[in-house]
Amino acid sequence: MSHQNINPRFPKGRTAFFLIHGVGEQNPFETMDYFARNLLQYFDKQSLPFKLEHLIAKRRLANGSFWTESFVRVSPSDSEQNWIIDIHEYYWAPNTENKISVPELLQWAEQALDGTIKFYNRQENKDLLQRLLVNNKRKGLFQFRLRSLTIFLRLFNLVYPVLRLGIWLILLFAGPFLRGRFLQSAWKLSKQIVTPVLVNFVGDVAIYSITDPKSPYQKIRQQILAESLTLLKAILKDKEANYDQVILAGHSLGSCIAYDTLNLLCIESTLGQNKSKNLLLDKIKGLITFGSPLDKIAFFLRETAQQDQYIRQRMLEHLNSFRVKPEFALQSPYMTKNPVICQLEQINWVNYYHLKDPISGHLDYYENLDNVEMKYHASWGLEGHMGYWTDPSFYENITERFLYTSNQDKDNQKFTQKVSYNQS
Repeated sequence: MSHQNINPRFPKGRTAFFLIHGVGEQNPFETMDYFARNLLQYFDKQSLPFKLEHLIAKRRLANGSFWTESFVRVSPSDSEQNWIIDIHEYYWAPNTENKISVPELLQWAEQALDGTIKFYNRQENKDLLQRLLVNNKRKGLFQFRLRSLTIFLRLFNLVYPVLRLGIWLILLFAGPFLRGRFLQSAWKLSKQIVTPVLVNFVGDVAIYSITDPKSPYQKIRQQILAESLTLLKAILKDKEANYDQVILAGHSLGSCIAYDTLNLLCIESTLGQNKSKNLLLDKIKGLITFGSPLDKIAFFLRETAQQDQYIRQRMLEHLNSFRVKPEFALQSPYMTKNPVICQLEQINWVNYYHLKDPISGHLDYYENLDNVEMKYHASWGLEGHMGYWTDPSFYENITERFLYTSNQDKDNQKFTQKVSYNQS
């Protein structure tokens, strides 16, 4: 702690962060490590005295079996202070790992990209496209990159079988002279070599975004949501921790899982009349989405009914209505009352995005949230998508919004404006 002249500000109460990682080949505790390490670096710069602990808790899975959860706790080193910050992680990567074939994935990706282009070419969406193209930095994405990506996927789909067969033959004949990671099935290794990293990332999105109940991947989506909801409920009910607030934080596809988990809670709270359950839900104070594709999935990949199926369309809207703007609902005189009465109005939703992040963006499909544009230096693509984790202003914004809210000062209001102008 080198900043002796800084008077530290202390977090208030008992807070739990519920982290949900995004796409890619994640390992257990990586998300927790990223978030906790960079949060502690921010505390260190503020000369905040703290200690870090590894704790375990007995939890149940959605199927009823027990498992041991590991999480970390940040607490004051000064015994006179009374605050804690627990960081929990929902790890779902094994559910989607190597579950979808490359041809299936490429077919899904091409359909999604074609759907995106057709969406913006519709007459009723021309105004939306023009608003997006007002920002010069977005023109390249919508006018060139989507079409070039579609062409790339179509070409790759054609050459993939031939390319993989050629690599397999080379590995097969070179087998006696290879060692290390090459000493494995030549057929499996050829897939790893030929398949681009982009395909592995998109595979998670493809599996999770398929909502067709007839698809075998629908069970994977349901399992992910069931486990996320079960762990969140366990954290809310944890009598030993007795949290004052629980904050969901989802990166990339994890933001969609966080959103869908809250949407399920809305449905459950409507069906249940137990007041004690509602008191538990009141502990959920925040939703942090960063690098989020929520708008893209809502506009281009969500399940919709055919044009004349207005009853089915209205039912789908009701079941997926958490903070959706009313103007995106079907204009119909029938079934105007939504049976799902959401009781999560207390949640402060903040969405962080970066113009060099091709997955994220300003969320326009939803209401009652703050969109914060980040300005860290990054190239377009993976660097832009992952930069949130190591950007100090990201953690500064989070702490000001959620950890110091009990302090009666004006710093919180000032910071929201500062993050948009101070970083260049």
